[in-house]
Amino acid sequence: MRTVPYTGPRQGAPMLSVHKLYPHAKLPVRANEFAVGLDVFAYLLTESGRPTSRAIHQRAVTPVPTGIIIKPPDGYFVQVCSRSGLAKKSIIVATTPGIVDPDYSGELIILLYNGGHETHYVAHEHRIAQLILAPIVRVDITELTDPPPDFGRGQSGYGSTGL
Repeated sequence: MRTVPYTGPRQGAPMLSVHKLYPHAKLPVRANEFAVGLDVFAYLLTESGRPTSRAIHQRAVTPVPTGIIIKPPDGYFVQVCSRSGLAKKSIIVATTPGIVDPDYSGELIILLYNGGHETHYVAHEHRIAQLILAPIVRVDITELTDPPPDFGRGQSGYGSTGL
């Protein structure tokens, strides 16, 4: 895997703070200079410190630890998204995208779902998801006293525009 080395903060760029819970946990990395997401790694070690793997059984959700805590900058949250390389094997982030709120302070644990027909194994330090920093847009809610205008699709429902 070719990754872009961390060269320090860029002037004006928002900063995602990352705390390693274990010395050997890996920080998220950008696969290349144009990648939007930061790849995040599985942290799967035995009690004696040996790398191990975790089974993700077909049609099941399995939590996979990362060994890190992330803290988005003020005004931002993090989306946890599937990686296309795993998605083509039917392994996706179960909550797609998962949301890490700015006030969450626990270990980042990725919920992976296996939609395939065979058990999939995730090993220590496998790239399991990608993190995307996004701005928070606060909205207010207003209750309509009259129904919204009919644009011709309301009664047709999902899929009304065809394929």
